[in-house]
Amino acid sequence: MRVIRAVIAAVLGGALIVGLTACAPIRNRLMTPDPPVKEQQRAAALYFRDEYQPNVEKVRFTREGGRPGLGASWRANAIATVEGSEYYVIISPDLGPSFVGGTGEPPEAPTPAPHLPLTVVYSDGTSEVIE
Repeated sequence: MRVIRAVIAAVLGGALIVGLTACAPIRNRLMTPDPPVKEQQRAAALYFRDEYQPNVEKVRFTREGGRPGLGASWRANAIATVEGSEYYVIISPDLGPSFVGGTGEPPEAPTPAPHLPLTVVYSDGTSEVIE
């Protein structure tokens, strides 16, 4: 009886390990590769500005970003400066932002200034100003 239990436990444990390690290769075969990180970060910053926070002055990425799981959208942690105040956000080029820390609430968006330039600081330390 003990031998049977040991064999079953070993088989289940092996199946679990195979199942968990197979996710990455399967994802790589099923999904097209993501564009370079810098392109993803730029797209996320512009989407955040254009769709959710027109008065954002600066977006500084604190991590490279990535997909947290199979089928999840790409996203990255950043600090967004809106009217001089910093907000910790998780932004994506495809989804709405998540405001983290503090109250978790986004700042009020007053009437946007025309053509407010946006400074984007990428996770590799380089930056650009987008008009």
